[in-house]
Amino acid sequence: MTYDEMNSFILNYLKKDITGRAIMLTGGWGSGKSYYVKTKLKSFLEEKDNGKYKCVIVSLYGLSDTSEISKAIYTELRSFKFKKKHEILTTAGTVASIVPKTVFNAMTSRVGYDIGQVSDKQMQKVYDSINLNKKLLVLEDIERTQIDIIELLGYINNMCENDGVKILLVTNENEILNYHIEEIKRQERGREKTEYKKVYSENAVKYIKAKEKSVSDTIQFHSDFKETIDSIIDKFKNEDLSRCKGVITAPRRSIIRNDIINYREVIVACQKACDIYNYMNTYSITADNEFKKCVFVGLVNYLQKRLENPDLKFKENSIMDADLSGDSIYPLMRFCYYYYHSQIITQESIMKAIAEYDDYLIYVDKTGYDDKDLKVLYALFVSTEKSLNIAIQNIYNRLDNVSDISLKHYDRIINYLLILKYDAKMHNDKIDKIIDKIIANLKGRGNKFNRTNHLFSSTIAIQDKEGFNEFQEIQKKVFDSLNYTKNHIELPNSLNYGDIITKISNDNIRQYNPNEIIKKISLEKIIGYIPEFTAETLDDLRHILLTIDYNELSEDTEASIMKFKDEISLLLQKEDIDLDCIKRLQLSWICNAVERDIEERDDKRKL
Repeated sequence: MTYDEMNSFILNYLKKDITGRAIMLTGGWGSGKSYYVKTKLKSFLEEKDNGKYKCVIVSLYGLSDTSEISKAIYTELRSFKFKKKHEILTTAGTVASIVPKTVFNAMTSRVGYDIGQVSDKQMQKVYDSINLNKKLLVLEDIERTQIDIIELLGYINNMCENDGVKILLVTNENEILNYHIEEIKRQERGREKTEYKKVYSENAVKYIKAKEKSVSDTIQFHSDFKETIDSIIDKFKNEDLSRCKGVITAPRRSIIRNDIINYREVIVACQKACDIYNYMNTYSITADNEFKKCVFVGLVNYLQKRLENPDLKFKENSIMDADLSGDSIYPLMRFCYYYYHSQIITQESIMKAIAEYDDYLIYVDKTGYDDKDLKVLYALFVSTEKSLNIAIQNIYNRLDNVSDISLKHYDRIINYLLILKYDAKMHNDKIDKIIDKIIANLKGRGNKFNRTNHLFSSTIAIQDKEGFNEFQEIQKKVFDSLNYTKNHIELPNSLNYGDIITKISNDNIRQYNPNEIIKKISLEKIIGYIPEFTAETLDDLRHILLTIDYNELSEDTEASIMKFKDEISLLLQKEDIDLDCIKRLQLSWICNAVERDIEERDDKRKL
């Protein structure tokens, strides 16, 4: 149901329901139920056209006796009258809407009526005389009360059936309906069949039976995601935060798509983000809107993740952590992480993050397949020549701003442009100029390309021989422009072979001499350890063998790789070796990758 549909259903219950029972609104903790009741339903019911109904909202959290509910209801109703009639001091009428009910007793004593001194029995009599006509009694946190649930439902049923009170119960019913899954095995046509049955606890069964008499309809609550987020943001009245509207709901390609499961944590994230924005304004720290959005989204997503795993740790030696945010465009900033956990923030930490984020965005795919120009180019097989020429012109112009098109797309742009130039025979002088701009934009950026975004990892074959040769030459120019430096690998001697493989794979492999990589891995020695390696380690090893440049291998190193490949092939033929199907798949991929790369290198040499 939408908010409007829930509003209409509840209004119909108030006006026409004669069942003498309550209705229930159930949803997860932090899902926005209270927000809906207090900001959407309450104002809707109070409208003149809807009958000007009042909502009497009472939380049962921590209450241990039904008489306490009566007292809370009375207190809530009396607060209506105080606000309306200004029965206390002049200022009391102004602040009554924000005075907590837990201090209401003390406030009322100023006019000689101390509710705290009234006995439960007397209070019950006072409550019995209260008129709840034209009012919806909203009882929240049913699952958090200390009152026996059967006793509570009896109390509710008595009010609805005997007193004609209209009641909305707001709860997380899953916390009441405790159950376990029971496995049932039975024979069917000579075969054993397993079924799984949900078995409710004894208290849950009693609750279900009592609920049948007390509750007529149960509404499954689903919040209006965008409206709820925007309303939360509006409450903070912060210009920087207001510019973040829509950024969480905007569709985009990210590492993990986060779902907002707890709006209370969104409120916390908003507060922390506003604190940071205000700090930046105080110390005149300037940043663009993308950085400020990153602050907000990183905090929102991180706090949602913490609900599932409160022990999440920030990545070592890093200013940003996209894993903790789950969003490649808006990672969690280290200074935000520390501010949330330790309430400490420094100007230096923010300035470092701003500089790092500006550079980081160059390598992140901000638009992906939503980029209108790249979408046309990548769909060249079904595009028109006119649309392709327009896209090529746009790409040419946009490359003047290095942050406009992610560098991660550069290899694919080159690949597709050469297909157009040679296989499709397209004549467009901007093709070569675009490639020149790409090479210039990549200059000196080699160390920024890691395992997840190295270039030319996946390409489409160019059929034209001349085009294929030019593609090979351009790849060489690109890598020369990137200026990969062949550094010496320094690894602690204490690392075992598996750790060495993982460490090298996680680094920028192109910065190392391939002959030294193979020597450090010690292929001739690790073959005996292969069965002990995890599938992840084998994947790291395959990545290393795929990434190294076979043109730079010495004869001894190449012979070592080929021998390693042959020994893996023999290993795969042995049935007594403890290798699961995934490890065997990884090893077969390693063999195929080595054979393919050697063949491709030999074919290039022949040309």
